[in-house]
Amino acid sequence: MEGSYWRLVLVVCVGLALVPSRSGESVGGGSSVTPHGHLQPIGNQVPPVGMVEVLQDVPHPRDFYHKYVKPGKPVVFKDAAKETAAFKLWTDEYLSAQYGDLEVEVEEGKKENRTWPAYSMPFREFLSTYKSKDIYLVESIEPELRGEIMLLRNLLCGGFQQNLMDAVLWFSSGGTKSVLHNDGADNLNCLLEGSKELYMVDRKEYKHIDIDHQEGSFSGVDVEKVDLHKYPGLKDVPWYNATMEAGDCLFIPYKWFHHVRSTASDQKRNVAVNIWFAHLYRFDEEDCSKRGDLPDFEPLSKYKFVATAEQIRSMLLEAFELEERESISTEDLEHVTIDIDSSDEVDMSYKLDIFETLDLNKDFVVTVDEVYQVPTEHLVELFPDFSPDGPLGDNEDENEPHGHDEF
Repeated sequence: MEGSYWRLVLVVCVGLALVPSRSGESVGGGSSVTPHGHLQPIGNQVPPVGMVEVLQDVPHPRDFYHKYVKPGKPVVFKDAAKETAAFKLWTDEYLSAQYGDLEVEVEEGKKENRTWPAYSMPFREFLSTYKSKDIYLVESIEPELRGEIMLLRNLLCGGFQQNLMDAVLWFSSGGTKSVLHNDGADNLNCLLEGSKELYMVDRKEYKHIDIDHQEGSFSGVDVEKVDLHKYPGLKDVPWYNATMEAGDCLFIPYKWFHHVRSTASDQKRNVAVNIWFAHLYRFDEEDCSKRGDLPDFEPLSKYKFVATAEQIRSMLLEAFELEERESISTEDLEHVTIDIDSSDEVDMSYKLDIFETLDLNKDFVVTVDEVYQVPTEHLVELFPDFSPDGPLGDNEDENEPHGHDEF
């Protein structure tokens, strides 16, 4: 009898341990419910809240700034690149004949892995092997190629053309997958061949995205098998889908999170060019008035790039935007957020150093005008990571993990 009693107690205890609680966890502690989309590709966890807007015409820079850049809203310009020289001319044969001797940067593995270093090879060699190897090209575009890349009408005045930071060529046989990441600059990407699908998340939803590799502003989540126990914010994050076909151009706003999947054309090619430009907090109306009527595009070779360190200015100006003010005093500093390249928010001592550099007239108030007037080299002194030899600067060591991403 006594043995039967203890067997009954044991059965009851085991049963209670396995009964799910209302929270979805067992009484014993472990989760009994697998989150929807767990270990599935990113985007399968929750449907998109919508598609990115598509325009049939490229807007004037004024409209582009006020409707898309300032509010941080992505947009696709349908077929905007189809009349450009690069779209019409850039076959493998043409590029090999005209630019085959150029050294280009190549990465192993079409699924992006930022711990792997890039290496160089002649463009001609890449063009003869990329369709049969697991490699893709990611290269800041050399001056020789810039005459065939066009700056679209939406960037030809208002200050955009004075804040161009880099132009990058992305070239593969398709099947590439980027990490989930964001960038400290605005971005216009034009697809010359193939197609792309983008998973895009508003920067306002940053609490959902775990950027656990802050040195590169990217998440370590496996985009093909999302671990929702490790990255629970992706379970219900609002996201947008963008689809690009050959000839389309996509605006990706500053600090929007995105993941990119590329598919090859019938010719087994996927080719894109993106242009990064520093985020503008003011639109220069006078500059557009001087320009008058704008063409559909102009060669990129007509324009110069500014230093990568101009990102610092944009990030500092973000503090004014968040506070909706034109000036910040020393008394305001305690409540002002300054976030540089997804790193932890800077402490008060650091804020005072920044304030002293920006306060050009030493009146204990920093204005937006003063932020624009501070020389770039003084900003670099505050944030040495953006120096030419720093990890976020303009010079990259090909033996180190790359700093580019799939736009």
